[in-house]
Amino acid sequence: MRRRSGAILVLSTVVLLIGAAPESAQEQVLGSAGSDPRIEAVAMPCKKGQRALRVRRGDAKRTATLSEPYDALTCDVAKATAPEWNWTGGDESTSWALHLRAVDLQGGPTALLITHAAGYEHVHRQHALFLADAKGVTRAWEGAEGQGPTSSSVEVQDGRLLFSRTLDIGVGDSADRWALSELRWDVGRKKVVERPAEAWAVILRTEDSVPAARAAEAQLEADCKGSTLLTVDTNDFARLTRDKWVVASFLPTRQGAEAALRRLRPCAPDAYLKRVQ
Repeated sequence: MRRRSGAILVLSTVVLLIGAAPESAQEQVLGSAGSDPRIEAVAMPCKKGQRALRVRRGDAKRTATLSEPYDALTCDVAKATAPEWNWTGGDESTSWALHLRAVDLQGGPTALLITHAAGYEHVHRQHALFLADAKGVTRAWEGAEGQGPTSSSVEVQDGRLLFSRTLDIGVGDSADRWALSELRWDVGRKKVVERPAEAWAVILRTEDSVPAARAAEAQLEADCKGSTLLTVDTNDFARLTRDKWVVASFLPTRQGAEAALRRLRPCAPDAYLKRVQ
């Protein structure tokens, strides 16, 4: 069974509280976003082996956090040494990583985006956007991966804030899944909304059954070294012919799909480009 990691977010702003007390006995500011009002993510003092994760604005009473169990950290919060990780903690069975980033919503406020990655056999990620208001902080959106060999990411591409999810089973009679949505600021409703995003695919093979598509996928991955391919049900995408299974590579932009098509054509001469949603 294959597991592929999703894209990883980069920390925008980090502020540490420095004091004489031990780290586990005091609050630790992990990141912030905005200037007026400023919101910040905080690891609260250690209690019973955990540090609660809270997002707050100054002294305002209303705070916010991620859904359970992603609302807590182990007490050993530490700055990560690898560039792609921001904060880490835990041992083999309780390990976690936290990514924070300030995101400017088009036509709207600046949000704090937090991704909490945790898991023992399969790493799963929970993403959330937080906004400040007069009463404090609100969790404006939250996105989960689901179960199984999944991966996900939240990225800014061409000015769009995109949430992607991939279920890559890789073998067997069940198809893989891929989904892409866009997070937008609705000016009239003054809230974050999630809608299907424009997306493209390089389709390498179309088959009448999952086993046939899986066999084609295995051969294509052997021929196209380093490629990331999925076998998906065409009924998952309104723009594709129904009741088929395709082996494809999915991209959020036409430009990226065209580049992928050029890379794949030498090993898959019949590959073609198709907008899927």
